[in-house]
Amino acid sequence: MDKDSMDPGSFRLGLALEGTGWHPASWLLSSVKDAEEVFRASYWTSWGRAAASGGVDFVTLEDGLSLQTDRFGTADQARDRVRGRLDPVVTAALLLATTDIGEVVVSRNVTHTNPFHVAAQLASLAAIGPGRVTWRPQVSADARDATVVGGAETPRLRPEDVYVPTRIARRLQDLFRDAEDYVRTVRELWRTFPAESLSSGDTFLHRDMVAPLRLTGKERYRAAGPLTVPVRDTPKVAVLAHHALEPYRLAAAVADRVFVTPSQEHPIPALLTAFREIARLTPDAVGTEVYADVAVVLGDSDEHAQARLARLNDVAGFVWAPDTQLFVGTAERLTRELAHWREQFGLSGVRLRPAVLSEDGVRIVRELVR
Repeated sequence: MDKDSMDPGSFRLGLALEGTGWHPASWLLSSVKDAEEVFRASYWTSWGRAAASGGVDFVTLEDGLSLQTDRFGTADQARDRVRGRLDPVVTAALLLATTDIGEVVVSRNVTHTNPFHVAAQLASLAAIGPGRVTWRPQVSADARDATVVGGAETPRLRPEDVYVPTRIARRLQDLFRDAEDYVRTVRELWRTFPAESLSSGDTFLHRDMVAPLRLTGKERYRAAGPLTVPVRDTPKVAVLAHHALEPYRLAAAVADRVFVTPSQEHPIPALLTAFREIARLTPDAVGTEVYADVAVVLGDSDEHAQARLARLNDVAGFVWAPDTQLFVGTAERLTRELAHWREQFGLSGVRLRPAVLSEDGVRIVRELVR
């Protein structure tokens, strides 16, 4: 993407890092041959450095309490997939400390974690990379997660429910409302221990600036302050929101940024109209920038990209249907598409999910960003 032609600073591009890629068959067709490589620090730092040197504005890291599966909420015994992830907070600390990537978006579960712990983790990351940390609160819709951590039981969704966002939002309404309360709690905790309360002079700690806040939302989201980590830089908040009332309401209420998921049924203009209307009706709505979330399969030509996707689907044994728009074509055509979205719809940026990181991620860095 020629950033001069896109008005520098007005359109940001992100790379979604996830294992060997987002397609279920990515490992089998990746340059990564040893699964252990995905769990080494060098793998992640190399991608952080490549993204930074290639002009990518931010990278995102995923969270998950239970192992990934090909079908949502259904465990499998597949031996030809990469399963498991490094902790995103630890990985983010590594990228912030050892690479020049401008921003790391860290996903963190809010359904089965304590807001005090998450507030401290994100504040610690912000101390490592001031101005470079964004938090993506993740609502857990997988009932297996509660089993893993012994948390409160959540609605048990069927795999087919994942493709009906309105059904998800309706069944998970309480969880989205809890998530809103959770984010507000974390933000209040960040205010309890401002870094300015620490001094190098005669008074080490200005106690009157540290607030012994006790903030209680829902029973399982009880938290008490002050935080144990001084907060000099407050992370921003980003929400991934599928096309439905509750996730849009969450984003409008608490997020600085929302990733919307366009599709053939719900193109970007319709999503923008829906989100802005919900934001208008949301009390105390914050100003939320809108980004598009897009899965990509790139090639030397459109035909080559289509052949790559067909090969991936053949190896996987089924047709990949991600929960957002899938772009299949050349980096040049994708550049034109993104320029159109920015100019016509006023999007603030895009997050790209590479089907195979060693192929599509490289093309994003080398061909899309210039």
